[in-house]
Amino acid sequence: VVPKLKSTPKVLGLVSDPSLNRDSLGSTTVAGRTLWTARDTQLFNPDGHLQKFPVYASTASWSNLIPEGGPLLTPLPPGGDELHSTVLELYGRNSLDQNEPYFPYSTTNESCTAPAGSCPDESRYALWPDLPPLVTSIQDNRVTAYTWIRKFHIQPDLSVLYPNPATLLYRLDFESDSSDTTSLPKVTTVDSDFWDIDEIPYGDYGNFVHDGTAYLYAQANGSTSLARVPASQIETKSAYEYWVNGSWTSQRPTIDSDGINISNCNAGGQGTYYYSKPWNSFVWIGGDRGVSAEVYVTTAPDPTGPWIEPIHLYTGINGNYFLASYSIQAHPGLTSDLTNAIYITYTKNDLDKDGNNLYSTPLVLFEWE
Repeated sequence: VVPKLKSTPKVLGLVSDPSLNRDSLGSTTVAGRTLWTARDTQLFNPDGHLQKFPVYASTASWSNLIPEGGPLLTPLPPGGDELHSTVLELYGRNSLDQNEPYFPYSTTNESCTAPAGSCPDESRYALWPDLPPLVTSIQDNRVTAYTWIRKFHIQPDLSVLYPNPATLLYRLDFESDSSDTTSLPKVTTVDSDFWDIDEIPYGDYGNFVHDGTAYLYAQANGSTSLARVPASQIETKSAYEYWVNGSWTSQRPTIDSDGINISNCNAGGQGTYYYSKPWNSFVWIGGDRGVSAEVYVTTAPDPTGPWIEPIHLYTGINGNYFLASYSIQAHPGLTSDLTNAIYITYTKNDLDKDGNNLYSTPLVLFEWE
């Protein structure tokens, strides 16, 4: 499938909890609502000024869906500016009063503490989710999901001290309760080193479930590689298979193995893999390796490929900070299965007059021919 836009993508407004300054939002559907996870989060004071500290490495929120599928949007006010007006409001009860990020801290250095992973030498263990949780089980009103997070140890200039750190695996459990709409899924650490140092971090770069199988993408040492596992066996490494030299094998490759790279399956940056029913195709939408809102798409008949060469779709409005825009994410859960459209978000990063980074999340609707 070669995707073609029906019209110019439309910026609808912002996705936001107005009380929080949040970086890098992604979403998934959980029990009839949309669950969002974010990276670095700060609080706004009641007067609207930003609290510089504390910084929470991750938070989560809900937003609501309309019965026929789609986000419950608030219309823009007359004359409203799409880049300064919230149209999809987020809510939910994080443990910020307990100084806890959403994904609990588990690092190799106990002196680097929550909620941001700050270390005495001004370095930091940045436990940032690259993706929203992967939902693997829905039984009655109980939902199970998983998130992989690499344990990057970073310097104040954001350079990494080790390029291929170990990877945490978290499980999220949620039992919907109509009497408490603000509680978030409970997070537990399955394994603080599910993938060890210098192992391929399958599941951290991309993931989705199709026909009961979880497909888990990784980026490392210039390659994008793929594993699969029954969705019910995420925690069982012996159940995993790996795509190597054009076939599936139970022998896990090393990070420098030949025959593991899947050509054209992304444009290099963050993005979202999913299955599109209207196209009967697997899709990746995301960004390149730069720090601007350049949106690309590629498709394939199978998770292993062949993927078409990524197509540039859209250039969003960037922030004024040198890390202007990034974390492009698609949100297949915001449309019904048969709707030939997709919502995209990205993080827009601006400096205010006081030198603070203010993050915003434009919501953009892409409609296809």
